[in-house]
Amino acid sequence: MTRIALTIGLLLLALALAGCRSMERPKTLGAGARVVNTVVGTSIVHASFNGQGMGGGGGEECCVSLPEQWRPGMTATIEWVKDPSPELNPDGRRAPPWNPDGTTPPEWQRWMKEHEANYVRRKVTMAVPKYEKVSSLVLVFLPCDEVYPLIDSAEQGRVLGGLRGREDRYPEMIRRLGGRQTCSGGG
Repeated sequence: MTRIALTIGLLLLALALAGCRSMERPKTLGAGARVVNTVVGTSIVHASFNGQGMGGGGGEECCVSLPEQWRPGMTATIEWVKDPSPELNPDGRRAPPWNPDGTTPPEWQRWMKEHEANYVRRKVTMAVPKYEKVSSLVLVFLPCDEVYPLIDSAEQGRVLGGLRGREDRYPEMIRRLGGRQTCSGGG
């Protein structure tokens, strides 16, 4: 084989290997996940991060899969369902009581169907904030239908650390994340 043919062959092999390497899936880690809703008077019914579902109750759940290392250009699609008026239907009616045996009466089921029709569904694709060390995934829901994914352990400490109380901590969280405290339309 001539030198030129050998050089071309090695170049082609190097390009093929580089192409395969760029197609490698990033290594991932399993991490706990939770929702923090800073919007008083609403609740997050369900949320997902890149298709990985999470409940909206606020407690940590197991598990979501996150890339081990942050990469420039990394994005995430976050979807959520928001209840804009927990416990009340748009007309101001509260849910009828359940039966004494714990079953739901037909009136409650009708009320719930009306209630769920008022849910608001949102979806956003956004840049994932840079992270150094994966701690867990905390989706922080802010006023104006904004959401912030906290992944980095130091960033979680900066945003969530040293907060007091329950309701009164939300304005400070919003401030630390640079969000708006209020918005038009009550988002």
